[in-house]
Amino acid sequence: MFKFTIKNTLSAILIFIPVILLGIVFQKYAVNIPHWDDFAIRNTLAKMLETDVLSEKFKLLFSQHNEHRILLTRITAWFTYFLFGTLNLKVLMLGGILSLLGILVLFYDLSKKYNQSIQSFIPVVFILLNFSLYENIFWGMASIQNFGVIFITILVFYLLTFSVENKHKKYFQWSILMCFIGVFTSSNGIIIPIVGALVLLIQQRKKHLFIWIIASIIILISFFYGFEKSPDNVLKTDLTNFKLLGKGLFVTLGSSIDASFFSRNIQLDLSMAVGLFFILFMILFAYQVVFKKYDLNIRNNDLFLLACLAFVGITSVGIVVARSSYGIETLATSKYKIYSTITLIIFYLVAINNIGEKIKSKFIQVAIFGAIVFNFYSFIANYSSIKYLYQERLTDQFKQQYSDKSYPKAGIMRILQEPTKAFYDKLIDNLGVEKDTTNSIKYTIEEKNNAFELVIPQNGLPIDLSKPESGFYVIIKSKERIYIYPSYLKAFGKKAYLEQTFLLNNQLKIDNFTAVIEKSYIESGKYHIGLIKSEKGLNSIYWTNQNIDIQSINKVHPKQNW
Repeated sequence: MFKFTIKNTLSAILIFIPVILLGIVFQKYAVNIPHWDDFAIRNTLAKMLETDVLSEKFKLLFSQHNEHRILLTRITAWFTYFLFGTLNLKVLMLGGILSLLGILVLFYDLSKKYNQSIQSFIPVVFILLNFSLYENIFWGMASIQNFGVIFITILVFYLLTFSVENKHKKYFQWSILMCFIGVFTSSNGIIIPIVGALVLLIQQRKKHLFIWIIASIIILISFFYGFEKSPDNVLKTDLTNFKLLGKGLFVTLGSSIDASFFSRNIQLDLSMAVGLFFILFMILFAYQVVFKKYDLNIRNNDLFLLACLAFVGITSVGIVVARSSYGIETLATSKYKIYSTITLIIFYLVAINNIGEKIKSKFIQVAIFGAIVFNFYSFIANYSSIKYLYQERLTDQFKQQYSDKSYPKAGIMRILQEPTKAFYDKLIDNLGVEKDTTNSIKYTIEEKNNAFELVIPQNGLPIDLSKPESGFYVIIKSKERIYIYPSYLKAFGKKAYLEQTFLLNNQLKIDNFTAVIEKSYIESGKYHIGLIKSEKGLNSIYWTNQNIDIQSINKVHPKQNW
């Protein structure tokens, strides 16, 4: 039971700070605009709503999405429709955040089983709710799928491991149900039955192991029934290149410690070093849990964490095999950092339980300070990317509405995809008129490979970023088409993020804004260049005297089974 002492109360306040901060950033930058696979969720939901045949609805719920079956995502989307009468992707994002909070609840309960203080749990919250996970946090489908499967997996291992206790015998039945949901949430959910069987084997629970194996076989047969290999014509990984695969695994497991904000040259080396350390930790921890004899309750706690590590490790191997062909840098991107983050948390939980009592208090204090710095660093290091992601979603919607004119105009698709209000709504009429601009803005443009790169230097000039859309956008307009591109901001030195004007007033000194105009997904033609500056809710259009000729590149679209 929580004791209301001053120390515990202050600790509880600290625990809620990263939750509140994440909520504030989410409220500002989350936007209900579909991105990539979000369209698949929309299309499947439309089919489910249009058919009156119950069996067809269930078939669509369990249908394949690439190599996944995304039952949880589709149920959440369906629930969202009945709640709001449309598909609100922010609800799916919230589902992902709730999954992260669910992971925290399970780890907090474990810390109580270890008889650890509430102070020792503070670093866990600051580490898990960090902003390097932004790509999943602000992407509806990815959030509920990628965070959801991790929460369900950890929940299954929790229920399964602690169902050995007499007072928790019913946990076993619940673990089977949650195993089914986990397998049908994401493809790496098929790891759950395997690791679960190993947990029961180590605990020597023969009867439960037999039941688990039978249930797992039924679940896996159901998953693979009618399963088709993903038609995606992606690059294939060279499985004989063990050096590349090894480096990829190290990077994937160590990517939570990211120095790219300071130097991209050492990013991969640091991640590989951390990943190697984590693998050695996993091996030693597994040896201790499986082969050493010690207090049964502590061993069960450790076994639960070992099961979580096994899931993370096997999933990381799968990521390396599936994605390293795109370049080893891909493995260090935001989308996959959650697995390294979970590993870091488990390492901390094991360390805090095994450290001597004499230095535990100081260790916790250092860990709290380090976790707070880690969380703050993740915000400033990923701020530009979070902001760019928001602006990219807006310009994607513009492309659908006005460039390609492919935005749903009627029917169930229109109901499911309502346009989000954007800064350009009031500019539409003005965008069609190319006026000479007396106040020109300096910029440079250079053709690079399959794109044009336009840079707008600012040389330390501050910009008010109170509004999420604040910044520069590039307009390119031909006789037939008009496109808007977002720009990526670069701060005027790392210290700009630490200045009071930014932390308190959202005024950031900018080095430059950079926009990339790709030649794919655009019609060929001669385009006139313009700029939009958005600040404090005010939007100004500046037409330049420059034109560019674009010859569209036909990009090979990945094949899909949805």
